[in-house]
Amino acid sequence: MRKLILLFILIAVFFIHNIAYSAITVTASKSNIPRGQASVVILTYQFFGGAINVNNCYIESSSGSFNAGNNILEINSKPLRINVLNNSGTAIETLNIPIRVLERAINKGYNSFTYQRSFMNGNCGISTTDTYATFYITTEAAADFDIKRIELYFENRRAEITVPKYYEGLKAFADIKFSGSGLLQGYWEVDGRIISYVNQHITYGNTVTFQTPQIPSLPTFEPGVHVLRFVITKPSIQIPIPSALYFVTTEEVKKIIKIKLQNPENNAKLEYAPIKFEWEKLETPYVYLIQFFEKEDSVPIFSAYTKNEYYMLSDVILNKIFQPNKKYFWKVIGFDMNNSRIAESDIRNFSFFEKSFVPGQIIISITKADYNDNFLNELSKKYKLQMIENYYLKNLESFIVLFQYDGDVLGLIEELKKDNRITIAQPNFIFHTFSDPLCKMIYAFDLMKIDKIHRYYKGNGIKIALIDTGVDYEHKDLKNQIKEIKNFIKNEEYKKEIHGTAVAGVISAKEDAFGIKGVAPLSEIYSYRACSQIGNNPEGRCISSNIAKALDEAISKGMNVVNMSFGSIHYDNLIASLIKKGYSSGILFVAPLGNLKNPSQQTFPASLSEVISVGGLDENNTPYPNEAIANKAKVLAPAVNIFTTFPNNKYNFLSGTSLSSAYISGLMALFSEKNKSSHNKNLPAYQGNICKWEEELFKIELCEN
Repeated sequence: MRKLILLFILIAVFFIHNIAYSAITVTASKSNIPRGQASVVILTYQFFGGAINVNNCYIESSSGSFNAGNNILEINSKPLRINVLNNSGTAIETLNIPIRVLERAINKGYNSFTYQRSFMNGNCGISTTDTYATFYITTEAAADFDIKRIELYFENRRAEITVPKYYEGLKAFADIKFSGSGLLQGYWEVDGRIISYVNQHITYGNTVTFQTPQIPSLPTFEPGVHVLRFVITKPSIQIPIPSALYFVTTEEVKKIIKIKLQNPENNAKLEYAPIKFEWEKLETPYVYLIQFFEKEDSVPIFSAYTKNEYYMLSDVILNKIFQPNKKYFWKVIGFDMNNSRIAESDIRNFSFFEKSFVPGQIIISITKADYNDNFLNELSKKYKLQMIENYYLKNLESFIVLFQYDGDVLGLIEELKKDNRITIAQPNFIFHTFSDPLCKMIYAFDLMKIDKIHRYYKGNGIKIALIDTGVDYEHKDLKNQIKEIKNFIKNEEYKKEIHGTAVAGVISAKEDAFGIKGVAPLSEIYSYRACSQIGNNPEGRCISSNIAKALDEAISKGMNVVNMSFGSIHYDNLIASLIKKGYSSGILFVAPLGNLKNPSQQTFPASLSEVISVGGLDENNTPYPNEAIANKAKVLAPAVNIFTTFPNNKYNFLSGTSLSSAYISGLMALFSEKNKSSHNKNLPAYQGNICKWEEELFKIELCEN
């Protein structure tokens, strides 16, 4: 009996020993998977039969599963078979990992997951163990270096192009989408012939673009179809290598037609807003290609086709591709119906002003009934907001809260708008004053016949709110004109600055034997500093939250006229609400259209129907900055070479529609004096002559026949 038991034990040990050596291992081609992206990995399964010789059979797995802890994230129903020969076997699986698998793992609190396969005996008659491959979810920067996609194209943004024989300068590009960082090695080849090698270390950035070299250039001396490829040798890739085709005609190169660019002008500085690029239309081109570059000879950062002689740069592309305060270049290429390049422009450069809202800041308005600490704490906790300041606006009967937010400002604003307790949600927009320093003698009083109007009205007792940069209230020509100064910029003291001082001088410099005289020399100026001067230049910068406080104060104080010599290309709900409220009480609001020659739209707040929008005139009565912009204005006034007050008892010349706005604000003060109060409705229509318009305003004879 003992011998029988011992025999069974020996047999069991023998089989356990051999089963232990019958195993399957799996090796993954990568272990770090970037979040937010689908990935493809190569799994290699290796079978070893152990001491028992297994031959000419197979083992198989009917499916695989993605797991996180005890949670099954998804089942992969594709079967896999390992053929065994001489006690070993290998199988390779190309595994697609969907984004949803990563999202499910993250939602369950895991930053890694496994992929498991269970193999059955098949016909080998042995037992096997389960296999596991582990993947770690990382950022794209930390992921394994991997090529996701290769896109080949020529300057026409297509993978095929036609060029004449001996064409010089044919260029091709390869957009490489990748994750991680590493050494990329490969080569360009034409018709199977290598023309240049690529050996470059690329760091995380999602996409990199390679360009064919200038020397040697793509060969165009042999007519016919040529196949271009960009071959990557390192890292190893599992995606197909694409090809691009170019056709060389037997016809030799013809002279390229010159495309004349129109707008924007070379070296233009543009508002950070959608902008139209324009060029002279040609009869021949079937389609135009506009290209944008960071350097004149670099790879295009963005290209687009259009059949029109213009291209509108959208908000989406603007924010995705372009940055403020950075120089960019652009040019246009024309192609005929055969996709042949027949026309090309010179190259121009441009840059954008800073972004149109304060980065990371959000303004919300909450009614008095809904405002409480619990609501603010709820918002702050839910969206990870940090409160900068809050204040009450009497005229809107609402609390305004300014938050700091580190994420997508515009995205969160759309989310906040869904909360019915929030009446306004918007960025903290940036506004700019409109002035440019120039030099020439004054002409405005003669053009506007101000001295004749002063025989009847000088603005006596009329209150004008000047929302601007600070005014030099100690200037000899302004000292007794400034009724009140107030600062609305948080953590700053009131300052004496150029723009506000210049505008105040145009409106109300006192009438004496010293200096200059304002349009309304007996009016009272309330200097509300909501804008700050930028450097030593006249330009001022304002933001929504500060302008709102100043407007609320002006409305509450019962101003007759409010001058707003600033503007933005964005509609501001908060500012608009206050202006509409003030307008309903009879206040005259005045704002300039701006100085940019090619704005994509009318500037705000001049665009509001409740605001007297002002364009400019030069010494020759010519619209400023041009006729197209001036035609949008309700009235035109002098804008060029205006002699006015500067800080520290100085005077200088400025140009810009900020000064035009100041002239009309002064005129509205005289109009208010005539009518004993503000009358902002039914002002006469401007018919292109400032003097005739004033005659209708004041019902007095001013103009020469």
